[in-house]
Amino acid sequence: MDVLKSVNVAAVQSTWAIVKADLNTHAPKFYVALLTAHPEYQPMFPTIANVPAGEMLNNAALKTLSVNVLSKLSELIDGMSNPDGLNAQLVELANQHKNRGTTRTHFDNLAKVLLDFLAANLGAAFTPDAKQAWTATMQGINTVVEANA
Repeated sequence: MDVLKSVNVAAVQSTWAIVKADLNTHAPKFYVALLTAHPEYQPMFPTIANVPAGEMLNNAALKTLSVNVLSKLSELIDGMSNPDGLNAQLVELANQHKNRGTTRTHFDNLAKVLLDFLAANLGAAFTPDAKQAWTATMQGINTVVEANA
C-alpha cells in the first residue's frame, strides 16, 4: 500500500462524497459511461448482457449492479485512512474477480472512465489536486488488485 501513502486522501474522499450523496443517480450514469466506452464489457455482466444500449440507463438490473459496484468503491474510499484495512479489502476484491476473467486492463479502463466521469460531473470540485489524488488512488488500487489476482 506504499503507493497510496502519499495520496491526498481528503481530496479523494471529499470529491467522492458528492457522488456518494446521490449514488442512485450517479452509479447508473457511470456504468452507462463505462459500457459506452467499452461495450465489449457488457457480456461480462450476465444481468445486463442483453440490454440494448439505449435502455441501459433506466434498466433496473443495471441500477442494482451499478449501485452495488459503486457502493463497494465507497467502502474502499472510506477505508483509505486505514491502509492495512484497505489492503485487506483490495485482496478480497482481487479474489472476487479471479474467476471472472477480469484483468488489470479492465481495472485500468474502469479507472480512466471513472476519472473522466468525475471530471464531467463534479465540475469545479474536481480540481487538479483532486484529479492527481484520484489518479494515484486508482493506480494504487489497481496495482494491489493485480498483485493479488
